[in-house]
Order: sequence, then C-alpha cells, then structure tokens
Amino acid sequence: MDIVQRNLFRLLRSGAFNTAEEIEPMSAFKWTRLYQCAIMHHIVPYVYDGIERCRSQFFVHLTAKQEKDWKQTLREEMALAEQQHNEMDEDELLRPDRLTNPLLNSRLQEILDDEYSDIATRQLLLIIIRIVRHLFNEGMPILQLTELGLFLRDPNNHINYITFNRWTARLHLTQMTQLTGEFLIKIFKFTEDEIPFLKEDKDKPVERIAQELIEFTNTRSQNWYFSQQDGGIFVHNSNSSATFSHVRRSARYFRYYPSESVTNFFASFLHSLSHIEE
Repeated sequence: MDIVQRNLFRLLRSGAFNTAEEIEPMSAFKWTRLYQCAIMHHIVPYVYDGIERCRSQFFVHLTAKQEKDWKQTLREEMALAEQQHNEMDEDELLRPDRLTNPLLNSRLQEILDDEYSDIATRQLLLIIIRIVRHLFNEGMPILQLTELGLFLRDPNNHINYITFNRWTARLHLTQMTQLTGEFLIKIFKFTEDEIPFLKEDKDKPVERIAQELIEFTNTRSQNWYFSQQDGGIFVHNSNSSATFSHVRRSARYFRYYPSESVTNFFASFLHSLSHIEE
C-alpha cells in the first residue's frame, strides 16, 4: 500500500470512527491524488472530517486551491445526500436489493419480506449484499465497508446473529461474509470481537484476497461496456483491460460465491451488450 492509500485510510478511520491517526508527509501532488481517490470512492465527507480532526498535525497541509476543492465537493455531496434522504420513502430502508442468481434472489426476497424478523438484522444482510455486488462489479467497496463498520458500532442496532448466520448460509454467503470481516480488520482496525459473524477458523486465501483488493485496482464497470462505432458494423469494447479485470474478479470470487459469480458476470455481459445499437 503506497503513502496515498495509507493516509487515505488513516483520514477515513479518523473521520468515520474518531480514531487517533498520525499522517505521513505528502507533496501537494499526492494530496491531490488522495482527494481524487476520495471522490472516486464517494467518501469525501468522512475523509474531510478526518482532515479536520488531524488539522493540528504538522504534515496535514493543503493549498488554498485544495481547500476550496474539498469544501466545494463536500457541499455538493452533502446536498446530494440531503436530496436523496428527502426522496426516501418509508420502505427505503429495506428497498428490494437483488441477486442475479434467480434461486438465491428468490430466497433473498423471502427473507426481506419476513415481517417477523427484526429490521436491524435485515439491514445488516442488505449491507453485505451491497458489498458483494460492488466487489463483483466495481472493485473495492470502501464506502459500503465504512457504512458497515458504522452500523456494527452503533449501539442502537440490536442484531440477531443466529438468524443472520442462518440467512447467509441459506444464500451461500458465508465465505463472502468472512471476506467482508477481513476487510474491516485490515482497513478499519476492527477487532475480531467486534465482528460477531466472523468465523474463528481463518481462511488464508481470504486474507490474501482482502490484501490484494485494498490495493485499489478499481476499474469501473461502465468502462467495459461494448459499443458500436458510428456508422460501423464492428463492435468494440471501450476498455479491454477493464473487461479482463471483470473476468478476473469473477474468477477470484468463484470459489467463495460460485452460484452468484457466474450469473453476475453474464448479467453484466448482457447489460454491456445493451449499449450496442440494434
């Protein structure tokens, strides 16, 4: 992990979880890179809160233009978040997230429709589902992992982990949930006691994959859509390396979620074909 990534995670932990962090010295260019990473992962508010908390440190220094850019982006993201909140209806907390595997998705919708289960446990399941989908289609889910960490540390969330573990087993999500727990430990310095769904037996490949993904090889899904040249009959890919990245991600997760990784890849592939003119 390079210095930009290390400082990004330190500021993110400081801003989201109020941890004490020591920031390493960086050039103005690297501070700009950190700002761009924060935008890419939609974590500007958390990271800027971290900057404010670490402001007294000698190595936390932004240029006037960088300060202006951070504050402008912060205002824009906060305005967008407020707009989304105002448009949220009463069922939004349990909006119908989906899996691409028809059988697993049917099971997921049954779980979400179960009015006798508590909302907090269903919310935790949805957060895990969103993390998995982001891993398959986008890469490292920094924002979603931050939200998961905040959710787990909120004392008002009373989660039935026996029910949660039963659900993840029914959805074949157990190993992906384990991977998520490893992320919380490596990125946010959570302890194992803070992650009740983490298995005691560590899976070494899971730990290795978690470390690899933290290196941010984050190719956006829209970069590998297929398109058609104007007036032409040949179809080309907008980003061939992104296509291979998507293939590698699907192959990497096949062991941990085979029933969803295959259907997700073909669903994404078919979606890319929809960008071709008929």
